Amino acid sequence: MKILGISGSSAKRGTHYLLEQAVKAANEQEAETEIVHLADYDLEVCQGCNYCFKNKECVLEDDLEELAQKVLEADGIIIGSPSYFGTVTAILKNFMDRSRFLKMADHSLQDTLLGVIATSGLNHGGAQSTIETIHRFGLLHGMVIVGPAGQAQTEANLVIGTAEKEDGWGRIKEDQKAIKLAQNLGERIASLKNKLN
Repeated sequence: MKILGISGSSAKRGTHYLLEQAVKAANEQEAETEIVHLADYDLEVCQGCNYCFKNKECVLEDDLEELAQKVLEADGIIIGSPSYFGTVTAILKNFMDRSRFLKMADHSLQDTLLGVIATSGLNHGGAQSTIETIHRFGLLHGMVIVGPAGQAQTEANLVIGTAEKEDGWGRIKEDQKAIKLAQNLGERIASLKNKLN
């Protein structure tokens, strides 16, 4: 079983930390895990040329093929993104756009498990809409959306880390609720894959 973490953050800070927590929890369930940081890859902007529509591959020559291979080998994927103006980062959106050839290739990501982590500075800073954007991406690919499913009465149903505190600002790494939810998500994706097998 392989679980791939995809960091859509331009920096390895709070979002990356929560993604690490989720992947570590999956690894503790005996999953093989890896995190890719999109900022480390050369991805040209989608040109909307529709080459992938007919040919089931992308015409651009960059690091997409390497990334796509990692995605295709994964049984489960956890995508993390900070909220940039209420949605995903530009590098993540470009990766999502560029993944179109996988959909055109007979829904290559169909039935792959998908979990999502988002962060924002403010408690209501757009993290929920960021998660919803990634969920729609997964649904278009025919992926299976997985949530953290923590304590029903006291824990959120989405993994959202925030820096806003009652008395000012903190760090995402200090958001204990988000950390626990991220761990729940990673553990759940790994255990769910075992159940489906």
